[in-house]
Amino acid sequence: MTLKNIETPFGLDPAEVEQILKVAAGQPGLGKRIDRISELFLSRTYIEGSLGGGAELPEQLRISLSAFDCVTFMESVLALALARTVDEFIDAIRRIRYKDGEIDWRHRNHYMVDWASNNEESGFIKNITDGPFAVEKTCTLSLIAGLPAKTTTFLYFPTQSSGKVAGLFETGDLIFFVSMKNTLDVFHTGLLVKRERVLLMRHATRTAGAVIEQDLIEFMSQNEMPGFILLRPLCRR
Repeated sequence: MTLKNIETPFGLDPAEVEQILKVAAGQPGLGKRIDRISELFLSRTYIEGSLGGGAELPEQLRISLSAFDCVTFMESVLALALARTVDEFIDAIRRIRYKDGEIDWRHRNHYMVDWASNNEESGFIKNITDGPFAVEKTCTLSLIAGLPAKTTTFLYFPTQSSGKVAGLFETGDLIFFVSMKNTLDVFHTGLLVKRERVLLMRHATRTAGAVIEQDLIEFMSQNEMPGFILLRPLCRR
């Protein structure tokens, strides 16, 4: 499928995208573009299950900048930071959201370990969750109806080691929080913004009903988790 076959998704305002791209164009570096773009979305509405669809339904490329869940917020900001034009933004969303860019429900990156693996393979991100403080988790992913259960093993940084890996964090990094369940890999995602000695996270959260900025340590203290995965976006310009 080529970009020519994809119409502008319903609900997407190309003029708004152009304005955001214009604002971001003046920011040096991918991290600063992610910072500036994500700031523009603070207080926008949280919506659960924004992509809809199902195993037996024809898949549609859905893009909205008015309401997000935690994953579509992250995808939208990253795609905008990588794009120069509306068409490039739409194309980036397609490639980030779907394995091999194929708009199909079964090709959608439903589980975040697949999201990370497929986007690293495509050159959008680098998984920097490695080294002596990283540990393994094995789980059987089985929560999404229509997808066969599968066992997967991945690395994460334990919560108690967060201080030891703090030097890795950079503005624009993606953080995935590992689930306590044995049937789920990740329960939430966010974007990191470094402010002197404070590490902030921007994320679309059901609790607040909006996109918010929050101290990362505060979030981690409020939620039970074994640890987190850290990903570094890569500039493809």
